[in-house]
Amino acid sequence: MLNEILTLDIYRFFLIFTRIGTAMIVLPGFGGQLVANRIRLILALAISLVMLPVVGASLPPLPTRLSGLVFLFGSEAMIGLYLGILTQTLMSTLNVAGTFIGFQIGLTNAFSFDTVAEQQSSTITAFLSNVALVAIFTTDLHHLMLRAVTDSYAVIVPGQPLPLNDFAETLSKLLSAAFNFALQLAAPLLAFGIIYNVALGLMSRMSPQIQVFFIALPLQVAGGLWMLMVALPLLILLFLRWFEQGLYPFLLPS
Repeated sequence: MLNEILTLDIYRFFLIFTRIGTAMIVLPGFGGQLVANRIRLILALAISLVMLPVVGASLPPLPTRLSGLVFLFGSEAMIGLYLGILTQTLMSTLNVAGTFIGFQIGLTNAFSFDTVAEQQSSTITAFLSNVALVAIFTTDLHHLMLRAVTDSYAVIVPGQPLPLNDFAETLSKLLSAAFNFALQLAAPLLAFGIIYNVALGLMSRMSPQIQVFFIALPLQVAGGLWMLMVALPLLILLFLRWFEQGLYPFLLPS
């Protein structure tokens, strides 16, 4: 009897850990090269242990066949990965907005390492991503990410067929909304770039002898960085609101 209880508890524990641990690999701020694997593993194990008495009773029984067990754990890993990708999609608005902003102020070819995307990105993109990530943890919005993963057990029940059509539709709508919101974030700098380039074209027509390139580029960079610093607080505030509202559909009512 004790052997059966221990076996079921270990099975349920690792079933919960599969979804939560996979999500922790992808979630911004928890995954990535800057977070030690040991820290991420300990955190995922701790959350799984806390969730065991909460959702353990709703988990399906231990499958009698190995194929059923592999399919069940694979489904849980896919759900965790999907939840992490959705959260990364919310963060991707800053990548798109930073690319637009860098193009308008003349810093498209300035690259630095982006800790969120884990790749070489535009300096403006990496700067916005890092500032937003710090703001997320400062305002405790990272709690919403973890809560969205834990509340997913009430929406996506383990052992049930995966709603792949709903997954694809939700992700496609979120990608479209993320691109539109990125354009809204970059709108002040886009307006600056359009006005500046129009004024530059008029100046080159009026005074062809002026070396426009040597004069315009430093002014474009300086003016664009000044406008970015002025708009940065509002930009981050709007992003935090967008990030919070993007996680609400995956949360259960309090």
